[in-house]
This record gives sequence, structure tokens and C-alpha cells, in this order.
Amino acid sequence: MVDSSRPMKKRQKKLIITGLSAAVVVALIIVAAALFFPKEKKTEVAIYFYQNEKLVETKRPLRLDESPLKKAFTELLAGPRLAEREAGLSTLIPARTRLLSLRVKGGTAIVNLSRQLENYGGGSNRLEGLIAQIVYTGTALPGINKVWIWMEGEKELVLGGEGLVLDRPLSRKNIFY
Repeated sequence: MVDSSRPMKKRQKKLIITGLSAAVVVALIIVAAALFFPKEKKTEVAIYFYQNEKLVETKRPLRLDESPLKKAFTELLAGPRLAEREAGLSTLIPARTRLLSLRVKGGTAIVNLSRQLENYGGGSNRLEGLIAQIVYTGTALPGINKVWIWMEGEKELVLGGEGLVLDRPLSRKNIFY
């Protein structure tokens, strides 16, 4: 008597092995995609304003085609929106301060602002506060650890009657506010 089930068992084993191999390949592709492809892009950026003399974070929506760093600084310089102002948010950055250029070099955002930055209204607390707004907004973004504030292309600034020297990148750790 010939066992006819034997070829059937071999075919079933082949199908099972082929199915398992395909499942392993699919699982590896999923793992590789999760590890190597960028995560979903952020949909908002953090901006820092003041409320009751405290630095507070607020969010701004970010379109997928926008640069998070440029969006953050554009929104920071625009100041609080009407509803935010009504809720008590304010900025220490002088009106009409413009963003002249922006770049990132090795974890440092270089923020080149217009000369209107000098019109902050006086006082060391106010000056330190506006610098804190700039540094906190820049360092809220992934990969940015420091912010170097330039003015009209000058990378060594002396601001105010207090003679505050800005001649290097600043991190949140060395903010004096």
C-alpha cells in the first residue's frame, strides 16, 4: 500500500514555511520603517511670551510645508494675537523688529534681527526678558540647544545702557532671567 498523504504533507510544510517567511519579511519592513523613516512632522511650534511677569509657552499651528524654526521666529516677532493679549500675554521684543536671516549650525540657531531690537524700552530686566523669549523659543525646537542673537549681521552686540554683551550662543542654562 502506498501512502499518498506524504506528498501532501510536504506541500503543506512548504506553504507554511513560505507563509512564515513572508510574514517575517513584512515584520522586518515594518520595523525598519519605524526605525529609519522620520516620524510625523510636528504640527505646531512653541512660542514664548510673558504673562504676569512670567515666561509662558504658547503654541502656533505649523503647516507641513513650513520650516518650524522660521515659523517660530516669525510668530514670536509678530507678538501675541488679540485673544492672547486679552488673556494677558505680552512681549518684550520691540515692535517692528524683523527677522533678517536664520540658519542652524551644529545645534545652534543663528538669529539675525533688525536694529529695532535696540528699542526695547530700557531696563536690564526688560532686556534680559526679551533675550529669554528669543532663546526659549529657539531651543523649544528639537535639535536646537543654543541661540546666537545677531543684529544686522553683527555677531558681537552690546545692548542697552547696561552694556549687556551678546557675543556667543546662549542656552537655557545660561539665561540670566
